[in-house]
Amino acid sequence: MTTHQLFALMLSIISGLSLAQNSKGQLESDLFWADFSKGLEWLPTSKSISASSVPSALSIADDSLNSKLKPIVDQAFDPDVHRIVILSHQRKVIHRKYNDKWVNEKSRPMSASMAKSLTALTVGKALCEGSIKSIDDDVSVYSSRLSGTSWGNARIRHLLAMSSGSNKPVFSPTGSPTREVLTETLAKSYQGNMNHEFVSLMKKNDEKFSVSGQQGLYNNLDTQALAILAEDATGKKFIEYFQDEIWHPMGASQPAKWSHNTHDQVAAFSGFTAHPYDWIRLGHYVLEERAKDTCFGNYLREATRQQSRLILPNGTTPYGFQIYPGCGGTDAFCFIGHGGQRLIMSPSTGVVMYVHSTSLSSSPPLLKMYREVIAGYK
Repeated sequence: MTTHQLFALMLSIISGLSLAQNSKGQLESDLFWADFSKGLEWLPTSKSISASSVPSALSIADDSLNSKLKPIVDQAFDPDVHRIVILSHQRKVIHRKYNDKWVNEKSRPMSASMAKSLTALTVGKALCEGSIKSIDDDVSVYSSRLSGTSWGNARIRHLLAMSSGSNKPVFSPTGSPTREVLTETLAKSYQGNMNHEFVSLMKKNDEKFSVSGQQGLYNNLDTQALAILAEDATGKKFIEYFQDEIWHPMGASQPAKWSHNTHDQVAAFSGFTAHPYDWIRLGHYVLEERAKDTCFGNYLREATRQQSRLILPNGTTPYGFQIYPGCGGTDAFCFIGHGGQRLIMSPSTGVVMYVHSTSLSSSPPLLKMYREVIAGYK
């Protein structure tokens, strides 16, 4: 992406102008989304996460490129904005559809804010292995770096539910609570030059608007605080802990990458790249772990229930622990990222859907399709 294109993109977000490239609400250029679909893995600050030594089970149905689901998937699939849809039932891929103009079987798209849900999973593991005693503790009990800030004063559960109270609910395009945060994080992340140290950036932009738990505001800094908490509680770099406690146990078949700033700090709110099949594996892993009578199972059940209502630029929505409950009007919960990136999981049916898209406005027909699919497995 050129500097001119990046500036135009960020100006459109900041000003709220409708600079759509098509009628489906796509703000960014085709060049941006072409790079996004390739995962932006060449960025110099992207750090690798190794694959598991033993990939977990995932089979591919012989007819998955042309299954009985093809008519309803095709009807919901808009070639202007949809690029990948994969449906899996109980660890078997039952349907795959790719927009051949942009992607193929080897593509590893960027996931945007689906990374937030990965951060919440990692905090859950820190809780269940004892590095965190209770999510009702204040963050400052574990993180001296955040002491004296809204995030340090907040309960851990309130950070998980994005209700730190750090910022007033006025400016929050794509999760940036202030214009400086937008400029220093998202505006630079796609060039690989996020060079502002995150804790100092947070302290400068901490408005201390309210005590924690009083309001839910979609705020990337709440997620960033969770990553700092996980590091300080466990004594490990965040992506190392994520790799050891989530990515390897769930049986990833390929390496992943996660964007960092130039201070070796993970961008916990975005920037994670992985193959769609490993997202599907992760979805089944979460469903399976959630069903168990274990600490992590209990945490996941709590994480996928409403804990707050998030204030978004276009309204409010129920929110769990960095995860959206009740997706598509079903029992499913989902991870969501900018442009309509989505991993959706149905506990009652075991059906997982991965979506790579370029406009969030494209989601309703796919959610309708998902409801039709899971209806066939109840």
